Amino acid sequence: MGQAARRVEPRVAGRPQPRLRLIEPAPATAGRDARTRARAEEARARALFGTFLFVLVAFVALGSVRVALIVRATEMSISETRLQAEIKAQRVEGDQLEVDRSSLSTPSRIESIASATLQMGRPRSVRYITLPGGEVTATAEASSPRAAASVNAESARGLGAVIGAVLDMSAGEAQSLLVGELGLAGSR
Repeated sequence: MGQAARRVEPRVAGRPQPRLRLIEPAPATAGRDARTRARAEEARARALFGTFLFVLVAFVALGSVRVALIVRATEMSISETRLQAEIKAQRVEGDQLEVDRSSLSTPSRIESIASATLQMGRPRSVRYITLPGGEVTATAEASSPRAAASVNAESARGLGAVIGAVLDMSAGEAQSLLVGELGLAGSR
């Protein structure tokens, strides 16, 4: 097989000339301008680096604040849950104490303690105090129970009836508060 064709150029005798061009020498101010430009470029690079560092520090600070707030919110949530559990336990304990107080303050229990421990007995007679509705004369108080009943019947009319009804209602409420603590504690 044959080789590819080549072009052969004759060699020129003598020295080959380099393909260089001449550059005019720079004036003396060119070195100063280059140094000034280098300093300006270095100042810009430093300013850019300083700005980058400032932005980086700001992001780190904002991230730290955000993490601190999240940690604080989590701590508060845990604290709130703990306090709610304590409140619930205290309410249950308070309800139980009210039930115990109500059962301990029943009239039958007080009567048994009074008779056993303090050697007390039932009274021979019971007297009730009633408030008259109108004016009561000294003779009506000193007279028999029938006279007192007639005075009460007369005062039961009008304003006396209203006052009597209010007294009956308040007595009923007081009785329900004294005896019915168990029912009131269960409604919470």
